[in-house]
Amino acid sequence: MLTSDIDVDRSIVAFRNEDGKTELTIFTTPLSTVEATPAAHLIPPPGTKAETALKQTAEIITSLTNTNSYIHIDFPDVISICASAAIRIIRFNAGDDPGKAFSDQLAAQGIEPSCCDGALISIEAPANIGLAEVTSLVTIVREAIQDDASIIWGLSLDSQQKDTEITVILAKPEGETAAHEN
Repeated sequence: MLTSDIDVDRSIVAFRNEDGKTELTIFTTPLSTVEATPAAHLIPPPGTKAETALKQTAEIITSLTNTNSYIHIDFPDVISICASAAIRIIRFNAGDDPGKAFSDQLAAQGIEPSCCDGALISIEAPANIGLAEVTSLVTIVREAIQDDASIIWGLSLDSQQKDTEITVILAKPEGETAAHEN
C-alpha cells in the first residue's frame, strides 16, 4: 500500500512503500534544486497554489495505485513515466466530445502536449463501458503527444458511476520545461 507525506514548507510530496522507503518525491520547485531521486517537478495549473496542487497530486497518485482497478496502474508505472520529468495533471469528463474536453484543459493550462514523452491515463467509468470507447479515450491522448511517447493506462469500473472521468499525468523531460512553457 502506497502512502504519501506532504511537506508544505519544502513544497514536496513523498510517496512511500509499506516499509516507509521513499519511492518518488514530487516537488513544485525545479528539479535542478532537488537532490532526492527519483523525483518529478510538478507544475501547478494557473491560479492553483503549490500546496493545493501537491495535495491533489498525492490524492491522484495514491488513488491510481491503490484502487482495485479492472486494469491496474502500479507504482513502478508511475515512476517510469514521472521520474526526472516535469509533470502536469489534466482532469476531464468524457462527456459528448472527449477530444474537445481534453483540448480545452490543455489550453486552459497552457500545455503543449507534443513536447511530452510520457503519459499516465486513468479512466474511471461506468461498468458498461466498452473496450472501443476506452481505446478511443487513450487514442485522444496518444495523438496529442510525441509519437514515441510511453503511455500507460488503467481502467476502474464502477456500476454506480454515471460519467466517465479521465485523469492524465503528462510528463516531459525536465530540461525541456523552460524552453516549452507558455
